[in-house]
Amino acid sequence: MKKFLFLNAKYRVDRNTAFALALLPGIMLMVVQQIFLTTHVYEWYLPQLDIPMHIMGGASVAWAVWALMNYARSVKKLPKLPFWFSVFIAVGAAALVGVLWEHYEFLHDVYLHTDEQLAQFGTSDTMKDLADDLIGGFLLSVLVGRKMLKK
Repeated sequence: MKKFLFLNAKYRVDRNTAFALALLPGIMLMVVQQIFLTTHVYEWYLPQLDIPMHIMGGASVAWAVWALMNYARSVKKLPKLPFWFSVFIAVGAAALVGVLWEHYEFLHDVYLHTDEQLAQFGTSDTMKDLADDLIGGFLLSVLVGRKMLKK
């Protein structure tokens, strides 16, 4: 398990494996999102499931950033950064991906004329979604980031 989490310095993974492990949680989350959309889980059963999905989305982006920073440090391509700066990078990446996702939802509605789950339910929904992305990125950074920097 420690090899997967990149927490132990004695394990060395090649570049392709590091990228695959960094992106795996996000890809799995996107597959689950597509399943939920096609089976109408959001609309018919659990509309509030949007909140944990955004939190997990922010966390998966932060995970990818931490894993890639850790890999870059292990191959001496990135110096050891202060913890607060690493958290800032990871949460910033989660915010950027969240903003891009909200634009995707908006464009999906405008150009495909959909009013499904991807529909924008107003500014307050968008702001809540972005806050959830930030919360997920921050929580993962605080919980996992310290362990990654200790090695």
